[in-house]
Amino acid sequence: MYYVYEWFVIATGEVIYVGKGTGNRYKVRKHNKLFNEMIRRYACDSRIIKEFQTEKEAFSYEYERVNELKQIGQCVCNIYNGGYGGTTTCWTDAQREKYSIHNAMKSEKQRKRMSTSNPMKNKDIANKVNAKKRIPVIVGDKEYPSIKAACEQYSVSSGTINGWCIRGFNSIGESCYYKDDPHRPERIINNGQKKEVLYQGERYASAAEMARSLSISASTASRWCREGRDIYGNECKYADSSYSYSTNRIRQKHIPIIVNGVWYPSKEQASRELGVSAFVLTQYLKGKKTDTKYICEYGNQQPSRENTDNSTPEGSTTNG
Repeated sequence: MYYVYEWFVIATGEVIYVGKGTGNRYKVRKHNKLFNEMIRRYACDSRIIKEFQTEKEAFSYEYERVNELKQIGQCVCNIYNGGYGGTTTCWTDAQREKYSIHNAMKSEKQRKRMSTSNPMKNKDIANKVNAKKRIPVIVGDKEYPSIKAACEQYSVSSGTINGWCIRGFNSIGESCYYKDDPHRPERIINNGQKKEVLYQGERYASAAEMARSLSISASTASRWCREGRDIYGNECKYADSSYSYSTNRIRQKHIPIIVNGVWYPSKEQASRELGVSAFVLTQYLKGKKTDTKYICEYGNQQPSRENTDNSTPEGSTTNG
């Protein structure tokens, strides 16, 4: 049996697509980009509008229905006017039998290969697969039996652990390598593995030790040490005075700001407390947003160089 079906917008009844099909074709929700976008935006449904004994009759009615609807501004998702195509998914009994006989997946050779290479059937293959997943990893002074174990300890992905092993250290400067890797980096690990850190009058042997002591993340400790300050502007630096800090970045990131009359030590702090993104506050600070929802200014602004309302031309001259 063949039929003609149509898709329509439930709220308005407008028909957006007409097609010909068999079986459950009228339920298929993918036809072309325009149709896919339409049913994504609006609640739509489909229905069979007429059934036929032959495919030719169905094609003829599809063509008539599409052109009828297009004349009143509907059926917008039909790129063509219909009336052509064909059913190509029906297999004959002879085709099924031929495919079954010549199916490569049923050959004795293929069955044997799949059986010997399947880790669920071959213990040797299963052991090889598991061995690859259980490569011992050494991070800092601790050995982990597998990448997964290291991931759980540091709350990172396996890709992150692999990246650490390739470069030889993690984000807080701890050495990191595969236990049996003969090509592991033979160089001094940077980023503070052996550099003492000074923070709020305390001296820590490394950024990693400071992170553990303050119960902060390793990435946070590393960032404070790189920038020379924490988010509140407190000095946090390596004891090695030769380390070069990005002063411009520090100056921009830790400038106090005043929002709606309230002083905040940094834009990030104001962002967290107000529940608004730092980007939005930046737009107010730059004057790109002019509404009065957030009145923002830097908390350490210098006196303006412009003339005040009380200034006079005589007061601004230098020669009599």
